[in-house]
Amino acid sequence: MVEIPPPAELSRLAALIGGEATLRLIEAHGGTRIFVPARPNQGHPLARTIGLEAARALAAEWGSTWLKVPLCRHWRVRVYRARGESYKAIARRLGMDESGVWRILHAARMTGEARQTDLFSET
Repeated sequence: MVEIPPPAELSRLAALIGGEATLRLIEAHGGTRIFVPARPNQGHPLARTIGLEAARALAAEWGSTWLKVPLCRHWRVRVYRARGESYKAIARRLGMDESGVWRILHAARMTGEARQTDLFSET
């Protein structure tokens, strides 16, 4: 289950098919355009990827059109880390280096590193 809410650019898609199906769609087709059939069946590649119910919901909204699937690397980095994946595994999965993973997580305050205290604070 996706624990990290999707970014605004995915809100419509995630509301329509759910967070997990959205993640599977991005993992399979991120960075490309896919044709959404008007009436997908169980054997259609889209239904096999995201599930028949999600494919039908997608078809109700975008049937017989092309859908651009974003990469959403920042969101996926945070999702994978929240699931306990290592920086190395995430970097390999997304085709980026570990320092890029760290930068994304650091910006999201998800690095798990203790914050340095102020040496001169009065606490």
